[in-house]
Amino acid sequence: MRKALNNLLKRWFTQADTEPQQVAAPTTPQKPAEIPSPDATAVVTAVAPATIPEPLKPEAPAKEQEVFVAWKPRIAVDAIFFDWVMGYPGEGSSMETEQKILQALFALLASDLNDAVVVPRVPTVIPQLLNSLRNKSVSASELAQHIVKDVVLVGELINAVNSSLYNPADRINSLDKAIMILGEDGLRLLIAKVAFRPIINLSSGQYTRRAAPHIWNQSEKCAIACHQLAVGQDPFQAFLTGLMKNVGLIIAFRLLDQVCEEPRFKYSRGFSMAFTSAAATLSYRVAQRWGFPAEVVQALQQQAGGSKAPTWAPLGHLLHTADLLSKMRVLVNHGQLKSGDEHLRVGMSPQAAACFDTLNDVNLYEQGGSEQKLLTE
Repeated sequence: MRKALNNLLKRWFTQADTEPQQVAAPTTPQKPAEIPSPDATAVVTAVAPATIPEPLKPEAPAKEQEVFVAWKPRIAVDAIFFDWVMGYPGEGSSMETEQKILQALFALLASDLNDAVVVPRVPTVIPQLLNSLRNKSVSASELAQHIVKDVVLVGELINAVNSSLYNPADRINSLDKAIMILGEDGLRLLIAKVAFRPIINLSSGQYTRRAAPHIWNQSEKCAIACHQLAVGQDPFQAFLTGLMKNVGLIIAFRLLDQVCEEPRFKYSRGFSMAFTSAAATLSYRVAQRWGFPAEVVQALQQQAGGSKAPTWAPLGHLLHTADLLSKMRVLVNHGQLKSGDEHLRVGMSPQAAACFDTLNDVNLYEQGGSEQKLLTE
């Protein structure tokens, strides 16, 4: 069985190089594949392309479409980040445990996600945010009508405008004044962050509790990087895409809590790659389910392939870069990477390097007990 699963994982990622979107949908939707008994071949069957919904078709390319090349750091950023989130390096392989976890993940991918208790519901304020994204005429006062119904959102807005970032002469306790200070764009960003935090910080079990703070830290920085690098694109849409990137990873960790009772287990690099690939697929499936814009879903879908995508969409390429930059910044800030490593910035564009430096100073929410305060933007 060990040899069979090793061959399976090797085949999975070898195919990813030649067919990057193996986890994507066929051109014609089909009913989810039936999940067979948990043996090595079951893992392959469970993720057969027929089990994944139809992928979004990108719009017809322009006459002179810009070709985006994915940046590949010389440091194994994804592997280091996964070990850090897990709390320990894999140090080998526990074939039976790996198979059980991957089988559960791929079975979830083969479902329609409607009945999965590990899949969060869309935050109530997100549809209004998406509507405001599509309809630029939506005013701050209209957004405020939704905010006033949520005590947590009101508190976050008041705390934000009274922080050292805005430094008002007198404390502001009025929602109208807070909205006036933040402006419509600042208001949208703050609402999105507040709405996503409970999803990322779900503490359902030992693995999720350990991973959630690190995942939220990186998610926040990824969203900020997307917003900063969104030249020629909608900055708020890019920000939402960055926040959505790790929703699938949280779902995967919640599922891990359900199927693995061991506090830790040995895992191989092939396992971590399959786990994060499935998590990325879950992110775009959830974004699709929540009614996110087609460009956002496509960008998320492109993160779920192998080592490269056939053709990067602008937002997909942006998310790829922002995800790596935010992971590197978090790892450096927590001593997992050395800031002076000469390989750290190899291949970075000037814009990416500037963003990487900016992220060092960004810590939007510092948690101290139950108090959360806005620091910098």
